[in-house]
Amino acid sequence: MQEIILLEDVEGFGRRGSIVRAKNGFALNYLLPQKKGVLANKDNLKRLEKLRVKFEEEEKERIERAKSLSDRFEGKSVTITMKASEEGGLYGSVSVPTIVEALAAEGLAVDARVVKLADPIKHVGVYDVPIHLHETVKIDLKVWVVAEKEASADVDAEATADGGEPAEAATTEAATTTGEGETDNG
Repeated sequence: MQEIILLEDVEGFGRRGSIVRAKNGFALNYLLPQKKGVLANKDNLKRLEKLRVKFEEEEKERIERAKSLSDRFEGKSVTITMKASEEGGLYGSVSVPTIVEALAAEGLAVDARVVKLADPIKHVGVYDVPIHLHETVKIDLKVWVVAEKEASADVDAEATADGGEPAEAATTEAATTTGEGETDNG
């Protein structure tokens, strides 16, 4: 075990400016080469006192930036359109990169690491996705996952092209036009 002074926050391990005990392999193969920490020797401990003031100022700035960004999220939601089955199961899934892209399209650029989606979304619906802009600034983003209107027609066209029977396509098309009292004119 080695004592390390963290120069960056290491998720699940410690905050920058803290002195932690790390296993030799973790310290030598990750923390030190990635410049996420330095050995806790006498010289570095003296430097730590000076760095703590700097870290505290930077931390205040990070909190302010996170709070201002959270204000921009106020009342916002994103809608993601995906191909889906009639039962609401998605053909594919909505994952963190998909949500980050949708946020960027709304003018809210965030790092993918702040989106804390436990599991990929695999069904149509409304989901609250946690966004951790900072340890002290956390919000829930409402993500609407909706089915494409032409999704069933596209799937039927592919089935017909693959040798599927046109009668199946006509039945599915009729079901989509009478779905919720709306007609799909094109």
